[in-house]
Amino acid sequence: MTVRLGKIELTAVQSLHTEESRTLVEQRVPEQQGSVFQDLGRDPVTLMLEGLLLGEQALQTLEKLRQAQAKAEPLSFAADIAEGSELTEVVIEDFRARQMAGYAARFRFSLRLREHVEPPQPAGAATAAVDSGVQADAASWADDNLAAAGALQDPASLAGTLAERPEVLQQLDMDDLGGAVTQNLDAMDTGQLGGMLASVGEVDPAKASALFDGIQKAGGMGQMLQKYIAEGSSFIDQLRKIPLSSLMKAFSGGLEFLKALKDVADKAAKLVRDIGSLQLPPEIDAIVKRGGKR
Repeated sequence: MTVRLGKIELTAVQSLHTEESRTLVEQRVPEQQGSVFQDLGRDPVTLMLEGLLLGEQALQTLEKLRQAQAKAEPLSFAADIAEGSELTEVVIEDFRARQMAGYAARFRFSLRLREHVEPPQPAGAATAAVDSGVQADAASWADDNLAAAGALQDPASLAGTLAERPEVLQQLDMDDLGGAVTQNLDAMDTGQLGGMLASVGEVDPAKASALFDGIQKAGGMGQMLQKYIAEGSSFIDQLRKIPLSSLMKAFSGGLEFLKALKDVADKAAKLVRDIGSLQLPPEIDAIVKRGGKR
C-alpha cells in the first residue's frame, strides 16, 4: 500500500486504519427516560499507519518524517482510504520507528496522524475590506462637507480650499455660495473675490456660471461691480481668469447681469473701457449696445 504525506512517499505501508467520531453532549431530562443529545460536530479524523522503510532511501525518508513531526506543519494526505472523505491535510501527532535486527536498511515505523482543519475566519473578515472602504469614503465625505461649511462662512478661503481639495466644490450649492459671497462682500477685497471666482471656474466651468446666477439672485451683482470700481480694480482682468466657456455661459444666460453691468458702466469710464476690450459674442454685444433689450 502506498501513502503520500506531502512530498514524502511511503511505499510499504502494511496497516492503515482510521478513527472517526462525533462530539455528542448528553442532556438528561428530569423525571424522563432517555436523554437528549446535542451534536457539537465531527471530531478530527485520526489515522494510524504502520509499515516498513526499505532500501537505500530508508534513512532519508526516516529523517524527513522526523522533521515533519517536529515542525507540526500540515501535510497533504493521499491514500485509498481517504477517497470520498473531506480529509485532505494531516499533522503528524506521533511518530515511532525501530530498526529490524539482521537488516542494514530496514525500519519499522508507526504514525499517528490527525486531520488538519483551517481555523475559521474572524467574524466580519469577509467584509473588512468593504467596511474599510466605506469608512474611508465617509471620512472623506465628512471632511468635504466640513470644508464646504467653512467656505460658506468665509468665501475668501474657497480658493485655497479648492487648490487642495477640488472635490469640495461638489458639496457646495451655488445659490448658497452666491448668498454667502453677497453677505461677505464688505469683508472681501477684489483680489480675494477674483481668486475665488477663478478657482471655481478652473474646477468646474458650469459651477462658475451657476455662481454668477447665485450672486445675481442674492442681489449682489451690482454691489460687486461697484466694489471693483471703488477699489480701482479691473473687473475684466479678473474675468479673464475664468475659463471662457464658463464666462460665456454666465453672460449669455444672465440678461439681468448685463443690465447691471451696463448701469455701472454708464457711471464709470474705466469700466466702459475694460468692457470694450473684452471680445464678447456678437449677439451678446448687440444686447449690451441696445441697453439690455432683446
